[in-house]
Amino acid sequence: MEETPNAGDQARPLQGCLPALATSQVKRFSASRRKQHFINQAVRNSDLVPRAKGRKSLQRLENTQYLLTLLETDGGPPGLEDGDLTPAAAPGIFAEACSNATYVEIWNDFMNRSGEEQERVLRYLEDEGQSKARKRGPGRGEDRRREDPAYTPSECFQRISRRLRSVLKRGRIPMETLETWEERLSRFFSVSPQAVYTAMLDNSFERLLLHAVCQYMDLISASADLEGRRQMKVSNRHLDFLPPGLLLSTYLEQHS
Repeated sequence: MEETPNAGDQARPLQGCLPALATSQVKRFSASRRKQHFINQAVRNSDLVPRAKGRKSLQRLENTQYLLTLLETDGGPPGLEDGDLTPAAAPGIFAEACSNATYVEIWNDFMNRSGEEQERVLRYLEDEGQSKARKRGPGRGEDRRREDPAYTPSECFQRISRRLRSVLKRGRIPMETLETWEERLSRFFSVSPQAVYTAMLDNSFERLLLHAVCQYMDLISASADLEGRRQMKVSNRHLDFLPPGLLLSTYLEQHS
């Protein structure tokens, strides 16, 4: 009489696209050690040896390189230096996957499949992502901030990172400096909403204030070294520039 395998003997399938494989044993290590383990496993499974020149091996290499780019983008917004007290980087998708048992099973399932099956999975995920994007509603060109409650002064302030909010709430903020940046950015992006504003700022606290103003106005700010100095770049994520109804300096004065 044949025994019926238990549900626990099979790994979670890559739902919707491929059947399940047998469970692989993964020891319980720290998140950093698990991450390195899966990187090493990805390299081994990709046939990255000089003699592996076949089409299937190259396909597996491309698939793995695509996944490992998750490591390269694991972190906060590019160009924002730690010294400016920019928002704490949220865990990247790869770091989250390495600390989640379900994701670990799915990762093992994917890496143990052939190059053709991996390609099917990637196409499936890409098509699914595009389908969800179409269902999400208005895109970049459909600006609904005027009636969106997420753009009230209170919500705009909550958009500022927690660390920056705590600095702003402590008081002793140079309001004149804050108002100067609000005026400069409002005037610049009202005239050229798609342009990039640049400024050389060596003062770390002034860069901090500029980051806060940008987050409040829903602008993108980044800083980088340029010939021994710090250059700030600010851009608008929308087609048009619609500043909040209440400036950050006024909001802070009302809630002081």
